[in-house]
Amino acid sequence: MYGAGVPESAGVDEQRSGQRAGLWDRPRLRFLVIAYGFSWVFWLGAWIAAAATGTGDLLFNEILVFDVLFGGNPSGMLVTLSVLSLIGVYGPLIGGVVASRADPAIPPGDLRTRLLRVGVGGGVYGMVGLILLIVTIPTLAVTAAIAEPADDAPGVGTLLLFLLVFFVVQLVTSGTEEVGWRGYLTHTLLPGRGYWDTGWAVGPVWAVWHFPVVIQIFLAQGLEPAAIVGSLAGFSIGIVAMAILQAWFYQRTESVFLAIVIHAAFNTIPLTIVLLFEGSPAAVLANLLLWAVVIFLKSRTDREARAADTGATV
Repeated sequence: MYGAGVPESAGVDEQRSGQRAGLWDRPRLRFLVIAYGFSWVFWLGAWIAAAATGTGDLLFNEILVFDVLFGGNPSGMLVTLSVLSLIGVYGPLIGGVVASRADPAIPPGDLRTRLLRVGVGGGVYGMVGLILLIVTIPTLAVTAAIAEPADDAPGVGTLLLFLLVFFVVQLVTSGTEEVGWRGYLTHTLLPGRGYWDTGWAVGPVWAVWHFPVVIQIFLAQGLEPAAIVGSLAGFSIGIVAMAILQAWFYQRTESVFLAIVIHAAFNTIPLTIVLLFEGSPAAVLANLLLWAVVIFLKSRTDREARAADTGATV
């Protein structure tokens, strides 16, 4: 599925010639070992500490952030272990930096240049916003029609302030994953693959990397093992769609900054639904709509490629 790959000594010219780099080649394996190793040590450590202290769900999630910012009273142990868990999110950032410096196919300073590439055009940012609305608005409408409003739903002002703060938090926490997943792994896998195959290569390993966090959340929700397996499958399918979407944008911009913004935005906006409604089917609906978007993009790019081959106008 991932190709035979190129040796670690492959240079920049080989990477850009269209030769397919292997997911499990040593440069990328180095990244995965660092990303998984660092993150899982902190996440599993927090999980074990939670069990030992009886603190419960310790993952630094939107509910805890809301309590800290807007009048909740979480225990000191809960906050401490949640911060310990939060540190684990920086595994891909560390792995991406280390792997980029060690990989001869990445010129010195290239990752930093792509990280600071902010000016990708208003149209690109507008398209990100449009896709976010396509995913969010129908999900919100369907959820409002079939789900019960939350008893403790925040007011509009509080909700907007929370979403703004949470977005900023996401930029400097979960968003930093993009230095590794897009800035290194996607960047080195794209030549010879294109965004679709690259998304399918990156998506599964990106999804599995989340599993300690996601499983702990599912356990805190009281899910049975069979339901957890099904939920993990659904979560992974959604992550693959996001990996494809991110690869699509990255292939066109080579902007890690844009990838961080996309990650933070897609983590933040759907929280509106979670905070406003009980038992929301938002995750399933959002994943279906996200897949509809990436399938549309695939169809469009395939038509453009065929038109380019034939000299026709799309």
